[in-house]
Amino acid sequence: MPAAADFVLEISGGTGGQYAVTVSSPAGEGAASVALEPGAIGARLADLQRAVLASSVTPRAAALGLERPVRDVGERLFRTVFDGRLRGLYLASRQRAAERDQPLRVVLRIRAPELAALPWELLHDEDLGGYLCLRQPLVRYVDLPEPLAPLRSEPPLKVLGMTSLPRSRAPLGAESERAALAVALRPLTERGLVELDWVEGQTADDLSRRLLRGCHVLHFIGHGAYDPQRHEGMITLADADGREHHLHASALASLLSVARPRPQLVILNSCQSGMGNAEDLFSSTAAVLVRSVPAIVAMQFAVTDKAATRFAASFYQALAGGRTVDEAVRVGRIALVVDKDDSLEWATPVLYLRGGDARLFDMPEPPEEPAGGPPRGPAAVPPRPVRPPDTGTPAGSDPGGPPGPGITSRVLNARQWVQALAFHPDGRRLATGSRSRVRVWDALTGNRIWEQTAGGWLSSVFAAAFSPGGRRLVTGGADNTVRIWAASDGEELLRLRHDHVVFGVAFSPDGFRVASASADRTVRLWDSTGGDPMLRIKHDQVVTDVAFSPEGARLASASADRSVHVWSLGGDALLRLRHDHPVKAVDFSPDGGRLATAGDDGCVRVWDAGSGHQRLLVRHGAAVKDIAFSPDGHWLATASADRTAGLWSTADGTRALRVQHHDTVLCVAFGPDGTWLASGSEDKTVKLTPVPGGRD
Repeated sequence: MPAAADFVLEISGGTGGQYAVTVSSPAGEGAASVALEPGAIGARLADLQRAVLASSVTPRAAALGLERPVRDVGERLFRTVFDGRLRGLYLASRQRAAERDQPLRVVLRIRAPELAALPWELLHDEDLGGYLCLRQPLVRYVDLPEPLAPLRSEPPLKVLGMTSLPRSRAPLGAESERAALAVALRPLTERGLVELDWVEGQTADDLSRRLLRGCHVLHFIGHGAYDPQRHEGMITLADADGREHHLHASALASLLSVARPRPQLVILNSCQSGMGNAEDLFSSTAAVLVRSVPAIVAMQFAVTDKAATRFAASFYQALAGGRTVDEAVRVGRIALVVDKDDSLEWATPVLYLRGGDARLFDMPEPPEEPAGGPPRGPAAVPPRPVRPPDTGTPAGSDPGGPPGPGITSRVLNARQWVQALAFHPDGRRLATGSRSRVRVWDALTGNRIWEQTAGGWLSSVFAAAFSPGGRRLVTGGADNTVRIWAASDGEELLRLRHDHVVFGVAFSPDGFRVASASADRTVRLWDSTGGDPMLRIKHDQVVTDVAFSPEGARLASASADRSVHVWSLGGDALLRLRHDHPVKAVDFSPDGGRLATAGDDGCVRVWDAGSGHQRLLVRHGAAVKDIAFSPDGHWLATASADRTAGLWSTADGTRALRVQHHDTVLCVAFGPDGTWLASGSEDKTVKLTPVPGGRD
């Protein structure tokens, strides 16, 4: 999945009740001056608290009435902040993110302290689908002078739980939540990816002793409160006699600093742990802790035991499934809605992030035995299969079955989403692009030859291509750069800059030029040796892919503006092809006479590259992410969101092969002799499948 597109809403203090609102979004920037009365809204917080709690136990008819004051506050906040232009930017950003197949995230930067205590999670607009935080992740972002680097650690992920129930407090369902947490994490604990441990005892000393051994996640189950004298949040622990002992947020932050490793995430399933004070932006427990911990999930209202348990189970299940922490919070909110659809407790959780990185952990999967076992024999390329009498798999066959009769795929476990693939001209080496990693593998043994970091922690590599001679590898990714590497050892030779994400790269047939396609709406041509820019072509929207013709005189580009263009190397437009949906991929046939295109409509079209007449149409069950012609031009490979890679005859469009993955297939590539097809997927594998019969 591509990185989230951020709709950043910043509110700064002004004079006379006026506040400056600025927006930075995928659809552009905007600013407005708005009048807010935080005191009037703050005076209603106690009523909101009662409504939220009552909704969890009140019959449906009454609960619908309880929602009215909650919705009124949400609508008031939305109408005030999202004036006409800013509302238009939000709507356009949702549409643009959908066109790019990106999730949209609402990021709040509240720089006016008196506004920080308001319940922004209630933002509501009926025409836009209701409560914003149920449609998109909503994050409270805290700017601090020194950023924290994300934790890079090997499994197991260490989750430390603590329950604290002093005798004088009403009991929480701590044991049920403890059991729910264990159940939610069991699939990961059984595979050795997560280790769940508990603090033995309820005192600050008990917590301190256990933190000396470190953890990655701290999950607190208990009570919390707000100290109006000190203007600071607290969690309630026990003293040696079992009585209440309030630990203020600043003291808890100091206590967490002794942990090695320090937690990346703190979950506070305690009531009022998200409440703030209008005089201090960091007064709540959560906002104090985020000074030293990258992400905090806390409660801004009192929370029932059942809701806390339900939220925790769904939240961790989402994290275990690879979701970012902001999306996991949204999944937890939705679980509360599904559990009781007129309850308002989904509004209680609040997420604070210290930085923009919402993927806190990288949890690789355990090694997987390649299907069919390792190949044998001394050949540098996997042996060519013998064609059985009938190798076709009908389009309506069981998608969970093998690619075809007598055909077995080998599996390379990449341990990350595979978003780019490229075969080396020698047929033995295979390059993959993933989140922050470029890797080159031995396709025969499955061993990794070299690995390099490309960009930051969340900077995915979306495109890769070897030079015709095989001495260099070019990649493009989310850090807005094109990189050229030495194919032998991964030494970085050259770095070229775009103004936005790079989605496509290609070497010219003579190797002297590199073309790149970017979300900055440009196609660019570079000298591949010195990096000098040679050409810049502008599209109306994001450019998603680029390809050279085999003779090297033409350049094709695909775009989210629903078009494919063919250009001369001087920038002259030679051909324009129209689609009904954004186009994701383009490729020339080996003879240069045909052009294949594919996109969000699930259709793959083959065109005459000279006249623009459509010659072939084939359909997948979902959006097509990538395409590739076989070296002889007789086959066309496709990667699709329907979790399959397909192999199609370019003569009549019949499907000869279906390679089933467990998640969206993002990329495909043929080996240089056309006997093997590689497919990369969000299921973190590359499948190497023999092409039936090789060449016709």
